[in-house]
Amino acid sequence: MTTIAEKLSAYEVDVDFPEVSGMEQLQMLLTRSELHRADRLLDSEQKTRLARADRKLVQQAQTFYEAIQGIADLASWRERAGGVTPEHWWWYVDVLAHLPAGPATAEVNALAVRE
Repeated sequence: MTTIAEKLSAYEVDVDFPEVSGMEQLQMLLTRSELHRADRLLDSEQKTRLARADRKLVQQAQTFYEAIQGIADLASWRERAGGVTPEHWWWYVDVLAHLPAGPATAEVNALAVRE
């Protein structure tokens, strides 16, 4: 069984390597969802680490999207999952990849800090 601490460490490593395969990137998004569900179990240091990793994901959204789009259509995945809410913003890396740098990106970064 994988602990929350191990999942957080895995997520941190994943965001450091955006060029890996799309399958690995999809696994990263699943891991991020698990961390979201376990949010109440994270201590303040872990929440800070998660926010830092989230910022990396946002900053490199285009690279992550390029890896994923070769194997999956995220819009279809969101639909099949029953409509993923914007609260689970990491499942919208395809949208983030097309945001211009500026206020919208800053808002997503702010959201990541609150996670």
